[in-house]
Amino acid sequence: MKHLARLLREPLLHFLAIGGLIFLLYGVVAAPTAEPTDTIIVGPERVEQLAAGFQAVWRRPPAENELNALIDDFVREEIYYREALAIGLDRNDTVIRRRLRQKMEFLTDTGADILQPAAGDLEAHLTANEQTYRHEPRLAFEQIYLGEAPSPKSVTDLLNTLRSDPATDPSVLGERSLLPAQLGLSRPEAIDGTFGKGFFERISEIQPGEWAGPVKSGYGVHLVYVLDSLPARTPPLEEVRDAVLRDWKAAKAQELRELHYARLRQRYVVEISSGDTETAEAR
Repeated sequence: MKHLARLLREPLLHFLAIGGLIFLLYGVVAAPTAEPTDTIIVGPERVEQLAAGFQAVWRRPPAENELNALIDDFVREEIYYREALAIGLDRNDTVIRRRLRQKMEFLTDTGADILQPAAGDLEAHLTANEQTYRHEPRLAFEQIYLGEAPSPKSVTDLLNTLRSDPATDPSVLGERSLLPAQLGLSRPEAIDGTFGKGFFERISEIQPGEWAGPVKSGYGVHLVYVLDSLPARTPPLEEVRDAVLRDWKAAKAQELRELHYARLRQRYVVEISSGDTETAEAR
């Protein structure tokens, strides 16, 4: 009984039940009628659908002549559609095959929208995919560019000046460059994209609140003052619940899609022919 109760709580079982119901309903609604192939019925529902499509585009209902034109165009499309099927134009057409596959997968995925996680499911998903939701570290800093190869003595003298006199204006020191003198809290890729690969890692070792250096970038040598830093962290579930729920449903939809395909696959024998050899695969 315990195993049965656990099975009944399994989300994938709910998934399969929902998916089966969707396919059943679709089969009832979309099943071909027994009407003759040379009969095209344009009922009130179809007319309303055509009128609604027109209104969605033009923001007004169609006039009588416009509605008649829509109906005529639908009839023309239906005739060509039936005639194309009759002579097999749908076969071996990559676009049509892909579109039909997409519709089948859409039917399978639909159940994920109404599936709700059991207790602990979202926490488990967040733990298993921590890197997806992890906030990267960020740094804010000032920098003084000293050129490509300043002398060790000039670096030491300038560093001593900045440390002994905090009121010193850093904008009047160093060499001119197009590099920003200051950056607000920025991610590693933004900092490395400006100063060169590895610059974020080098300045991340500097304690905030004091000038330090020399620090090499892709352009030369700098003195750096770290203004603020935020460490990397994984946010609590409450902070990213909507994103985790969306991703959890997407993952469950993919699981359902694979399960449904595996069930369908068992009904087919696949024969693969390559040159003089032929392989028969049955599952």
